[in-house]
This record gives sequence, structure tokens and C-alpha cells, in this order.
Amino acid sequence: MNRWTKRCMAFVLTLTIICTSISAVKPTVETTYAATVQNITKSTKVVCRKTVAVKAPSGYKNCKYSSTNPKVASIDAKGKLKALRLGVTTITVKSGTKKKSYTITVVPEKKSDVRLNQELILGGQMVQLKLVSDKYDTSQVKLYVDSAFKEIDHRGNCNFKKYNGYQASGSLYYSYGQFTRNITLYICDKDVIFDGLIENSQAGVNYDADSLQWEFLGKSFHYKQLKNKGIEIQMDGSALPDQIVYTPGDHTFTVIAGKEIYSKKIGVSYSVKDTLIKKDARGYTEDGKAVFDAAFAAVDQVVKDGMGEEEKVKAIHDYLIYHANYVNNGDYSTAENWAYGAGGVLLHKEGVCQSYAFAFYMMAISAGLECRFVSGTADGGGHAWNQVKVNGKWYYIDCTWDDPVGGGYENYKYYLSESLWSDHIAETAKDLSEDGKYDWEHYYLTGADYAR
Repeated sequence: MNRWTKRCMAFVLTLTIICTSISAVKPTVETTYAATVQNITKSTKVVCRKTVAVKAPSGYKNCKYSSTNPKVASIDAKGKLKALRLGVTTITVKSGTKKKSYTITVVPEKKSDVRLNQELILGGQMVQLKLVSDKYDTSQVKLYVDSAFKEIDHRGNCNFKKYNGYQASGSLYYSYGQFTRNITLYICDKDVIFDGLIENSQAGVNYDADSLQWEFLGKSFHYKQLKNKGIEIQMDGSALPDQIVYTPGDHTFTVIAGKEIYSKKIGVSYSVKDTLIKKDARGYTEDGKAVFDAAFAAVDQVVKDGMGEEEKVKAIHDYLIYHANYVNNGDYSTAENWAYGAGGVLLHKEGVCQSYAFAFYMMAISAGLECRFVSGTADGGGHAWNQVKVNGKWYYIDCTWDDPVGGGYENYKYYLSESLWSDHIAETAKDLSEDGKYDWEHYYLTGADYAR
């Protein structure tokens, strides 16, 4: 199943919370537990690292105090309780044969001070959900979990080995003692993370790691949020740096989620326009790079230092019409896919009209000219040609119809015309560098995915 099909199958699981009463409309404020409790007379919550007194019931004398889990909260002979770690303990007060017990839940000052070790789980992963914190010791916490996902039990054991979707989310409630929290848990295929890296990786661009964005069901997360949800990313064996300037070429990205480690080689390239101007196609597929390199070699062959803009245009025009032919002597109906990409005329030395137009665009931009790809009709049939700017003015140029074998009769009949020829109708004119790398690799360069 490809990533686009999976994306279409994305679904959202929700757990409806019914509020039984609302006394007033108030701004949402995160709970901060009071640190002013001085005396404990019942089961209650105590903020971690605070000290309080356990008050003996009336009539109790010569009391002895104990804690079932002194790692969570210790208590001395005078009943002074110290909250040491998050968790639950039972404090018992004894006086002769009399005994009184209180359940104490040691909690964070703010709920945002704690999180689950993974609040984003990857498909195929098995993980035990645990409470973690950058501020508190959570080693004594035993969670109870209630989730919208059948793959998660009440102890927080998650088994998403059979998950084959692209993205999903659902409500998850967890608690220990009197501490409770409700969050949205996200599940996704590992390709969601890799796809986000591909979308956020362009050579020569200075990235702040925390500005990298991933989309999850309409919500964006930056890298720091992704890390807080339990996902770590490495590049070429090292942690993703705070400031990234990618170099062109292949880089190995590693996604770490709990005990699961996934790696993928991603080609990082310059923007299309910079690729053409710099004549550096590292980071493209092998087939795509071969087409770029052929265009660069052709420009280096025919465009010389000191040439004016019109001279450059003529050199590129002449190269294409004399070094390539229209595919199959004009019978495009049997042409293979490569004939529809720039590689047709640049590598195979034959192609259809759009192959000529793609190749002219690439060579023109590489030579320092401004250029557009024009599509429309000519003599009633679908056709593609170009516009190129020379000395501040835009001109039409059609290398296909100027090619002696391509249907033209005069080598310069369709060369540098300010007005459109009467047998051509333009529908769109665009700068192809504005289209993404995917379009270039799958259509413009090799024609690999072109549907005839």
C-alpha cells in the first residue's frame, strides 16, 4: 500500500467526554496543585518536594508513623512527611491498638511537567507506556490506562504490530492514585516521519531543527514537540543538530521510537532553479541526475563566455533541433514514457514536443536565461513549446516545429516571436522551477509516471 493510499485511509478515533455541569465560563488554566497544605487529615495529593505534617486523629497518643513506599514519601517520628518522588504511598498512624491510614498521591506541580514516554506510536511498534518527566523522578509510578485503541491495555502495553494505516489519533486517559490526565495519542506509519523530513530538506537552506514541521491530521508539530512525544531523529549517525544546512547528496536519516529503529536514505538536493543554475544535481535519483547532467553538458558545449542572451538562445535552439529528432519519425502513439521527459531529446536523442520544451527550459535556465514552459494546442492537437526572455522582452520559441524532422519546414520559422503564431493557442505558461521535486523526478526528467 503506497503512502498516498494510506493517507486517504487516515481516520480519527475519539472518546466523547460528557460534562455533567458547567457553573461558569472561565478561561482555560492548567491545574497547579496548592503547596499550602500544612496538615494531612485524610487521603490527598501532595506536590512533589514539599513537606507537610500528618495530623494524628483526636485521642491518639505516642503515635508511630510509617510509609508503605518511603521512596515516594518519607515520614519521621513526629509525623513530618516529605514528598520525594511521584507515586502513591499509604501513611499509617498507630496509637496502641488504634490505627488510621491515608493514601497519599505525590503529584507534579503542573500536569505539563509530566508526559508519557510515547504519545506518538509508530505502526509495527510494541511499547510499554510509562510516565516520564524532565523535572521529577517517575520510577515509582504505576499507571492505569484507558484508551480508545483496542491495541492498548489498562497497564499501558501497546501492540501495534498489525497497524497498517497512515495516521490515526484517539483519546487516552491515564492515572495513578488521585492524579489523572487525558491526552490525544497519535499513531502513524514511519513514512509520515520520513515524508516530513523529505518536505523539510533542501540543500543550501538554513533550518532551525525546531522549525521543521510535521502534519498530523490537520495539526502541526515541530521537532521539539515530536521529541517530547517520544520520537528521536538522527542524520548520518548523529542527533539532528539545532541548526541544519543540508549539503546536496544522499543522507541517512534514522527514526528512533522506543526500541524500534528505522533508517532511510534520502536524497537532498538544491531547489530546482538552484540545481539548474549551480549545475549540481546531487540528491536526485540516478536516472533524474543523468538527465540534469546531460543538460549541463550540452550547455557547457554550446554556450560560451561572453555570449549575449539571443546568442545563448540560438545556441540552445540549434543544439536541440540538430541533435534530436521527433520520436519514431513523428509517430508518438508508440513512444515509450522516456520520450515524454527531457531525457528523451537529451539522452535518447528523440522525444515528443514536451521533451523538447522541457529540455529547452532546463538548458535556458542553466545558461542564465529566464524561461517558461507553455502548453496548449497547435493545429488542433495538444502541444508544448516555450517562452524565453531576451533583453527584457518575452518571446515564443518552438524547437519541436523548427526541427527538420519534427514537423517544421523552416529551421527558424518558430524562433523568437513576440506574438503567438496563428496556428498555436496557448493555455498555460509557467516557470517549471516552481513545481516540486516529485514532479521533476517522476514526470519532467524521465517521463516515468507519465500517463498517455
